[in-house]
Amino acid sequence: MGSFEGHVQPGTFFFLFGCWFTYQVFLKYFLCQRAKALATSGGKGRSRLYHNTSSFSSPCCRVVPLEGILKITAALVGMTGEFVTGFDDQHHLSLHNVQHMTMFFFFGVNGATDIVMHYRLPVPPDLDYVSGLLALVMEGLLFFYHLHGRPPMDVQVHMLLFYVVMACAASIFFEMCHKSNVLPALCRSYFTLLQGTWFYQIGFVLYPPSGWKTWEQDDHHQMMLVTLLFTWHNATIFLLMSLAGSLVYLRVKKMPPAVFYRYLMYYHLTPPSASCLVDPSDQSKAMLVNDSEEEEV
Repeated sequence: MGSFEGHVQPGTFFFLFGCWFTYQVFLKYFLCQRAKALATSGGKGRSRLYHNTSSFSSPCCRVVPLEGILKITAALVGMTGEFVTGFDDQHHLSLHNVQHMTMFFFFGVNGATDIVMHYRLPVPPDLDYVSGLLALVMEGLLFFYHLHGRPPMDVQVHMLLFYVVMACAASIFFEMCHKSNVLPALCRSYFTLLQGTWFYQIGFVLYPPSGWKTWEQDDHHQMMLVTLLFTWHNATIFLLMSLAGSLVYLRVKKMPPAVFYRYLMYYHLTPPSASCLVDPSDQSKAMLVNDSEEEEV
């Protein structure tokens, strides 16, 4: 990870997973809100409440735990890259690279746990949340004790990353404890995105590509600029998530009834008395709801 490319790789993974979490959380939440409104206007029955999940399956291949597989793949790619580039002239593997490989390993464990939970194997409840929390705590621990003897700006950018990692870990903990509250899930998405963009920023600050400005590692003015950039990252991600939430809300609001009920079934959100939400003259919607009720029996 001691290169520009070494920071781009984990930054890309975190950013893409953060985008995935953001979309899925907003979509699931607004589906629940629309179902709740329909159940209330129908005069009987009630919609299921929003419920957090650690991972999300893909609509295109629901039977396959794609998210867990991608986490394991990302971890293996990261570990391989650190191993290949981690040997010095004396053919000794750098401890820094070993630390990075260990960080990737724990995220691979989280991916494996997602797969185990997807297939409903007999494991303790919330093990997927616990493994994700463990991965983030280990990442934060490794970064916190990774900075001995580093220049001040190097320490600064990594400590800011440490705070983001710990905030993401806290979000997962509260999400696990308050599954009906969407806010911790959105916080997890937010800090995952922030990890991704800040990894990119660290790469540009510490290992600028050829032709880019070289930062003075001991310059107080530039260290203040780094802090300012961190706040801009936060503002940008907040605005992007607000925009994403607005677009997903509009999408759910304008969904045709058949598509809406299909998504409800995909997320197992169909109300127990869903028939009260369907126009009896619409046979396609009625068939979708009946199929959902049969699956729940």
